[in-house]
Amino acid sequence: MTRVARPPAVYLLLGLLLCALCAGSLLLWQRLENDRQARAREQLHLHAQHLARQFEAYLADRGVNLQRLAERWNNEGRLRREDWQREARLLLTGRDGYHAIEWLDAARRLRWQVPAGRSEPLEPPNPDSALGARDQGEPHFSGSFPLADGSPGMALYVPLYDRNTPGPGFDGYLRGTFRLSDLLDSWLTRLGEWRFSVALLEQDQTLHDQNLANSATDLRQRVSLSLPGEPVFTLLLTPTTEILQRLNTPWPRVVLGASLSISLLLVAALYLALENHRRASALLVSNRLLRAEAQRRRRIAARLRESRAQQRLILELTDFSRDGLFILDLQAHAFLYMNRAIHVGLGYDRETFHTLFQRDPEHLMPGYQQWLDEVRQLHREGSPRLLQRELRCQDGTLQPAEISTQLVERAGREFLIGVSRDNTERLRMEARLQRLSQQDGLTGLHNRRFFDQQLQAEWRRLRRLGTPLSLLLVDIDHFKRYNDSLGHLAGDDALRRVGRLLHECLQREGDVACRYGGEEFAIILANTRLEGAEHLAARIHERLAELALPHPESPLGRLTLSIGIATSDLECQDSPQRLIAHCDQALYRAKHGGRNRSCVWSRLDGHQHSTPPLSAE
Repeated sequence: MTRVARPPAVYLLLGLLLCALCAGSLLLWQRLENDRQARAREQLHLHAQHLARQFEAYLADRGVNLQRLAERWNNEGRLRREDWQREARLLLTGRDGYHAIEWLDAARRLRWQVPAGRSEPLEPPNPDSALGARDQGEPHFSGSFPLADGSPGMALYVPLYDRNTPGPGFDGYLRGTFRLSDLLDSWLTRLGEWRFSVALLEQDQTLHDQNLANSATDLRQRVSLSLPGEPVFTLLLTPTTEILQRLNTPWPRVVLGASLSISLLLVAALYLALENHRRASALLVSNRLLRAEAQRRRRIAARLRESRAQQRLILELTDFSRDGLFILDLQAHAFLYMNRAIHVGLGYDRETFHTLFQRDPEHLMPGYQQWLDEVRQLHREGSPRLLQRELRCQDGTLQPAEISTQLVERAGREFLIGVSRDNTERLRMEARLQRLSQQDGLTGLHNRRFFDQQLQAEWRRLRRLGTPLSLLLVDIDHFKRYNDSLGHLAGDDALRRVGRLLHECLQREGDVACRYGGEEFAIILANTRLEGAEHLAARIHERLAELALPHPESPLGRLTLSIGIATSDLECQDSPQRLIAHCDQALYRAKHGGRNRSCVWSRLDGHQHSTPPLSAE
């Protein structure tokens, strides 16, 4: 890297010279600018005072008009109502700003009014103005008060005297009511062109204003109005940029620009003279830097092309993946990325799938919001985020999917990175394995493991809902002799036929027939009382008799069954094992009672009672 030499002392001197020249130029400009601003403020103040005096004269002109009507009243005595109304209408004609002209008697009660119907229903809130006009015998303006429509108004009280009555002859007031907005607008209209934003204030409260665009609020002029009476009104005049431009003179800026230009040109000339001898070396250094920068840019461009190629390769590989890969913006409900497996496996094209997801994610994934809540909860707990969900295909069917997710937060936004896999075959295989693990391979009935699980589940439901539960234990009579005489293949066939017969005798969906062990079977009858269990046992005996399976070693010459029956009784059977024991005792009793019969366990005496053999035998 090229080492840059420290600038010599001559450059420091040039810098100090430039600073000194610029400082002198700024001081000269500041003095000229201060003088200009002082003259501008003085002219603005004079202009504001002139406008205030014009407004006072405008208000005084309103008072003179009322005084003329009052002088006629005072000289001629109280006028007739028709004459007074005629004179008042003449005053209102062409006199902008008036709201109404009224005669108030000595008690300040409204007597006459022009125009009619404009009287304010309440006495103005400053009666001292009327009292001052009466005591001093001169017109007095009142402060502001709200008119009937809520807009601010002002009144002028002129005292009236009746010369034809003895004594002082005070005869009330001639009151002119003004709407301040109309009064101020009328005055401004008469002015023609004015270049101030005008606001009428009373004790710093704005009553009405006329704002012009581009007003300079930092140069506002506040002028108090001198009006007869006790009102405290102030005009707030804000000049516009137009009048400021007229008052502005460019000479300070011209002087500043010229002095700075001369200073810069002088120092620049000296600087350029000193810099010429450095250009050759600086050009060499620049060429070396340009070459190094060009090489660096070529290396960056090569790495960028390589990164883009790798990115395209990765995207192509993920598109051929059988697992769905996606990145989801949770705030926008939009996929930042998804491969083909996400939508192709469901029968959608990319645009249709993305549009449907943005419009209604619950349609594509039932329980979508619940799934997001589970993912967030697992993320907070640090647990594995592998959930089983269902996705809706284009034909309306639901496809199971195993989704592994990772929740990522960046810049206050949540992003979900996930892998979705269609595990239909695995779930089908698991379900098949589950069925095989719970099925007896010979008879096709449920095995002993399923029997234990189902009995436990039904027992819990019995304890919770109080529904009855019956159990039948079925044993083939003299089955060892059957195997010895006909062989084990015939024995297996007999077991299959008995299992099929038991399954066919069940008439309800909740009833379950299981192979309990060897030649013994068990039947769980949910929500079934003892009568129903006995009826089922009788039907089994009847169907087996109709089947007439030959048994050479049986006294009856055919295959028969012994059945033990027990029904749930929570007072005597505090566990499903106790129910099995009672049912086994009933089966034992049936065996020793002559076989080919059903025996029911009873808690009356701790013993069993049995049904006799079938009459056909």
